[in-house]
Amino acid sequence: MAAVAVFGGAWLLQRVELVSGGPLLAVGPLASLPILLLVSLVAVGHLGRRWIHLEQGEVLAVYIMAAVGLPLASTGFVHFLLPGLVTGFYSFADPGGRFYRFFQHIPEWMVPGGAESPAVTGFFEGGVAVPWTAWVAPLAAWSVLAGGFLAALWGLFGLLQRRWMEEERLGFPLAELPLAMLERGAGLVRDPLMWAGVAVPAIIYVVNGITHYFLVPGEIPLAFDLGEVLVVEPWRAMAPYTAPFVFELSPLLVGIVYFMSVEVAFSTWFFFLGSRLQLLAAETLGRSADQGTFIGLGGQWREWPNFFPHLQAQARGGLLCIGFLTLWAARGSLAAACRRAVQQRGGEDAASLGALAAGTAVIALWAWAAGLSAAQSTGFVLLLLLTFVGMARLRLDGGFPVVGIYFLVGNLFYFAGGTGPDAFPPSTYVAFAFMSVLSYSGLAGAALIHFEGQKMARALGVSGGGRLGLAVAAGLALGLLAGYWSMLNLVYDHGMFALDQHGGARGVARVGRYVQYLYSDAGLREGAADLDRLGAMGFGALVTAAVAASRTFFGWVPLHPLGFVYGTGFGRLIWGSALAGWGVKVLAVRYGGAGTYRRLRPFFLGMICGDLFMRAVWALVAGFGTPGGGFRF
Repeated sequence: MAAVAVFGGAWLLQRVELVSGGPLLAVGPLASLPILLLVSLVAVGHLGRRWIHLEQGEVLAVYIMAAVGLPLASTGFVHFLLPGLVTGFYSFADPGGRFYRFFQHIPEWMVPGGAESPAVTGFFEGGVAVPWTAWVAPLAAWSVLAGGFLAALWGLFGLLQRRWMEEERLGFPLAELPLAMLERGAGLVRDPLMWAGVAVPAIIYVVNGITHYFLVPGEIPLAFDLGEVLVVEPWRAMAPYTAPFVFELSPLLVGIVYFMSVEVAFSTWFFFLGSRLQLLAAETLGRSADQGTFIGLGGQWREWPNFFPHLQAQARGGLLCIGFLTLWAARGSLAAACRRAVQQRGGEDAASLGALAAGTAVIALWAWAAGLSAAQSTGFVLLLLLTFVGMARLRLDGGFPVVGIYFLVGNLFYFAGGTGPDAFPPSTYVAFAFMSVLSYSGLAGAALIHFEGQKMARALGVSGGGRLGLAVAAGLALGLLAGYWSMLNLVYDHGMFALDQHGGARGVARVGRYVQYLYSDAGLREGAADLDRLGAMGFGALVTAAVAASRTFFGWVPLHPLGFVYGTGFGRLIWGSALAGWGVKVLAVRYGGAGTYRRLRPFFLGMICGDLFMRAVWALVAGFGTPGGGFRF
């Protein structure tokens, strides 16, 4: 059942996302297709219970496999990976260009062919069969890296599981909807408040979708750009192009925020507004044009906003601080788990420790083979895992819609060591560029879904542990196979040029180019160590540590360190929804008490469901329209 869902879903996703340009169905805080599959399984189990008997554990396992596999088969991994492996040998293959000198440092086993290879030309021009013989080796190599990465994350979670789930009792807000569907099923569907919540995004996106396709006036606005108001000096500095100041509402995110901690929701919009004041202060000090010495990617993938006070660097410092504080607080639990693994020589702790060791070894050896030194590989793995721990806390404890690691770990080496031909050898720049897929893809999201699956298994009283681990592994294998098969068949049939110009694959094609910019810009342009960004990272870490300490010593402090990281680094994506959801929840609890909060839960679950359902509706509609003209929200 899961294999049919993943392969069928992957086939559909390529056409919706790469051809039609419709809504993304498999990525996001809660992906539409896995949730709709879960709803279908619950409905089948209820309506057809006389003929079909589905245990909760079976439904949960199928959901986990789909929730892991479908994102990997599309924008969560494959869409980022495959274009990056071939674009350099087609679009940048001019022998006199700045990219060409790096080609000799790209390992042959990592890509399906060099310049003028049929595998490369067919990828862009289309009209040919997939040259599987050229792709087998690189796909196998990247699959080994993906498997090692997830094994390391699975092992790390296994060692932290007792601490997070039994001692700290993390909230797992994003597990609320699938858990409610499994627990209440038909009872939730019969609740009028649920349907009232569904109606909100349904009305909004029906009206806005009709406006998109038929240009009928009457669109329901969900965003307001404060940059249109802040047009005079110095206030316009609060809304620069690279860091828009937009108040935007999303029914999906408002629904999710309702289940988040009040402190986290409050801190998100509070620290985002604080970042606007930082931008104003930078303008007042005359430093708003100070970009620092980091070279990065020209004007494209640099750390936006690419000037003082370096908000992304602050967020990264805070994130690493959260990861460190998390591991420090769990040091006793980690030591006890390691002792049990050694003494018992079996069981879950031994399996977790073995998976962590094997996974980290795979990543380190892979990075070394790709071109990093042994020291760089070790540092890369440690920073990657520390970043993941911080991101895991953002999602599992705070409830933020985090599905990847996003920050490019290689940039930290450039902050400290500078860039240019004398800073690192060419192979280092190549390896960091290609391995950035671990950061900006959704691979880490598979491990986060595993954590939430463990939480749901405990709440339902069904078997979790190793069985859910097998479900995640099966989802990984199915997702990669389905993604490779469906995307390559589609691209070699249509051609990436056509999908870029007349389809919905413009973003995918752009990612393929960015990989080449990553190594060429940093590898050729000399830049000293960026003390400004290192200082910003230190400042972000200090603020995060101070907020965490204030919560420990002063329980009345309403701020949360997770809110600083998200509000400063990603706040423009969620601060409006965080403010709205926080306001509703505060009013409900203050004037209605805990009972009112519980009674309103179906309404906000309905808002989430309605948003996900409307994405699926407009995805299907997009298939009947012109390529690339879909309604995406």
